Amino acid sequence: MTSRATRASIRFILVFVAVFAGPAWADYTDTIILKNGDRITGNVKSLVQGQLRYDTDAMGTVSIEWDQVAEILSDKSMQVEIAGGTRYFGQLEKPPRDGEVTVKTERSVETVAVADIVHITPIEQSFWKRIQGSLSAGFSFTKSSDVAQFNFSGDAVYRTRRNQVALRYTNIITDQDSGTTEQLDSILSYRRLLQRRWFGTGILSFQRNQELGIDGRGLIGAGAGRTIIETGRGALSMSAGLDLNIEDTTSGQDTSGELFGALQYSLFKYQGNQTNLTLGLVVFPSLTESGRVRWQFNTRWRQELFNNFVWDWTIYGSGDNEPPPGALASTDYGIVTSLGWTFGP
Repeated sequence: MTSRATRASIRFILVFVAVFAGPAWADYTDTIILKNGDRITGNVKSLVQGQLRYDTDAMGTVSIEWDQVAEILSDKSMQVEIAGGTRYFGQLEKPPRDGEVTVKTERSVETVAVADIVHITPIEQSFWKRIQGSLSAGFSFTKSSDVAQFNFSGDAVYRTRRNQVALRYTNIITDQDSGTTEQLDSILSYRRLLQRRWFGTGILSFQRNQELGIDGRGLIGAGAGRTIIETGRGALSMSAGLDLNIEDTTSGQDTSGELFGALQYSLFKYQGNQTNLTLGLVVFPSLTESGRVRWQFNTRWRQELFNNFVWDWTIYGSGDNEPPPGALASTDYGIVTSLGWTFGP
């Protein structure tokens, strides 16, 4: 090997090590002190749903129940949100007492109770480190009825100081003697976080539900909402607005204006592994088709198995009191199970 090739190989190895092994050599500069007196050095990844995800040198990334934390320190810029909806941005300094967190912002020093904090997010992160989501898939077959069903779903959420962008996708295919039907739901949503837990919202979605006679439905809408309750154990939010609904059915294409009202509730529980229960309901009263009302309902129970693998049980439903001609039914509902994997902070 020539000296030039040798130098090139060494440069390649150094770059490879810097990119892929570098994080393993990262400085662990944050400190948490637990109520039992244990002190752990590492890096804060996030506080979400009552769990502090914490990266350590010896144990890797661990999840710590927030109500077990007495003190947290960091010289990095953090976004700290309390239950009332107020957000602070700054470094986490030594508080005057245990059970409190002191945030040094650009203009002031604020001290809040640990129990009042519902979110902590490092704000000096790359694009990819801000994304949190999951992928899951499942399959079932019943011989007596000769019915096979496949389901796939995925979601990803990107957050900054004031903005939140979420992408969600669900596809359920059912094969039986009478034929194959498909339910597809993809939603791109945007939230602009405002004061006192208010937010503006925008929605862009595409749906297909052959059971309800919908070959394709495009929807674009905008509105506002508020997070009514948010603690380390649960959250309740409501929103409302206007949307434009474009439907492609067996009888042609139709465009209508609608109101929408949405309700979402999440419950978090930690006893060993993490358990999440999420309920969502959206109602669409039509403004241009008198008396028509559509609705969608979704409930997901998620149980953490090990590492980042989870088991999901999902109950879904949708309906239309005036379905288009050619619809097989006015309602569609079911239960699916799947194995999934989560990623992100």
